[in-house]
Amino acid sequence: MSSTLLIKLPTSPKRTRVKKEADVIHVARLGSFSKSAAKYTSSIDIDSRILEAVIEVNMAHVLMLSKQKIIPKSSAGQLLAALRKVPRDLKLDPFLEDVHMNVEDYVISNAGKEIGGMLNLGKSRNDQVATAIRIELRRELLLLALGLIHLEQVLIAKALENASVVMPGYTHLQRAQPVTVGHLLMAHEEALERDLERVFQCYSRVNKSPMGAGALASSGFTLDRKTVGSHLGFDGLVENSLDAVSTRDFAIESIYVCTQIMSDVSQLAEEIMLWTSKEFSFATISDNFAATSSMMPQKKNAIVPEIARARASQLVGDLVGALGVVKALPLSYNLDLQELTRNLWSAVDKTRDTLDLLPQMIQELTFNRETMMNAVQSDDTLFATELADYLVSKYNVPFREAHARVGALVRHAESLGHLEKVFTQSSDKEIASILGISLSKNELSQILSPKATLSRRRSIGSPNPRLTKKSCNAHALLVSKQKIKLDQLEKKVILAKDTLKQQVDHEIGNATKPSEKKTVAKIVQSENRNKIAEEVKE
Repeated sequence: MSSTLLIKLPTSPKRTRVKKEADVIHVARLGSFSKSAAKYTSSIDIDSRILEAVIEVNMAHVLMLSKQKIIPKSSAGQLLAALRKVPRDLKLDPFLEDVHMNVEDYVISNAGKEIGGMLNLGKSRNDQVATAIRIELRRELLLLALGLIHLEQVLIAKALENASVVMPGYTHLQRAQPVTVGHLLMAHEEALERDLERVFQCYSRVNKSPMGAGALASSGFTLDRKTVGSHLGFDGLVENSLDAVSTRDFAIESIYVCTQIMSDVSQLAEEIMLWTSKEFSFATISDNFAATSSMMPQKKNAIVPEIARARASQLVGDLVGALGVVKALPLSYNLDLQELTRNLWSAVDKTRDTLDLLPQMIQELTFNRETMMNAVQSDDTLFATELADYLVSKYNVPFREAHARVGALVRHAESLGHLEKVFTQSSDKEIASILGISLSKNELSQILSPKATLSRRRSIGSPNPRLTKKSCNAHALLVSKQKIKLDQLEKKVILAKDTLKQQVDHEIGNATKPSEKKTVAKIVQSENRNKIAEEVKE
């Protein structure tokens, strides 16, 4: 049975056995390989992440080779037994280039060159790495989904608790209209809800198997790609062999999803930093997520939101970097794609770490209700829109005209130094003169009432406390349904892993058929008889 793995390597007194093994796949064609070049092009430093997936891919491939009678069951059994022995914390040898050659080297050392040398039959590192990355990424996406669900649940609970807590709403970071803490938190929750949908949509495209595509043109052996994909828990195939090994759109989409999640998280982090500053004093961050100054003992800095905000920026770099790698690559596989994987794991790790930490931080965040209410009641300008609407509904003033009159009243009050109490510190005469309408004290007090203002908001999604509570309950139900969906996806992956293990065990246990055992026994008996006969002659 011939294989490039069985080619006798040139001997050199300067070469150790390890380095000889490292050259095993290219020495016959290219001779020696620069040690510095090997280090520069190696992916060993990030490959441990996909080690388990690589082992599973090899197992599924061997099972298929056996099923298709491409290799004998006895060979398949030995290969699978060797694969099963590969430590999940295997120390990867950098001289062997990558995780794929490390696994193959381990199998060869356990099963021998004749058997182990067949492990790569009908496949390439190109389709194998694409498959392994998808398996590991699939797991990471499920963890991201779980993190988003947890964060959403915390936000919903916090929003329900603060559904009636009034605070100023902002546009352009300028006070605009009254809202509630609950309404604001639900705005962040809904953004994360869309992110969760993106994770699930992305998962469906990640969960396709490239195995069987080979290096780029599949294989002359009759491979059963669907069986391999099924063994590994995939929902289907990336059919075209060129596309299967070269596309990294699934990785770029995953990086984008992570970037969008972190962008939404960064907005929340920014607001937490503003709310907890002395200038706002709307909220207090827990000591568990803050730090003090090495010089100024009075400081309490919201460092966790700051890091989240910075890491969101780093993910933008990962996304742009990944797009830059693929934008001008010819089909099919190029080693550039190996570097894109670094961007992928960087984005995934930063996002997962952030989602792990944020829920607890928000749970322990306390809102200063009195401070926020005072901020609303002390600033008449928050009710300017309400006054314009009142002129329209009560006195039939066209809105654009009402808008202009209220704007003129605000400008007049500010010219007198009334920057916040523009209505209550304006005289009845000034109000009547500028608005063209005399308002009673009772009318004005109703217009300037936060509770009355919020209760008049009856449209879906408005900051009316009653509607906010209703929204919290509806979204809590939606999140629970998404959790069920996540559980189903997780169970399918776990089932595939368990089934693969059972099939491997079964294949190993039945590696030698009874007929084969009988044949082996006859050969042994024959050899023994010949040996006895020779001894008799002597």
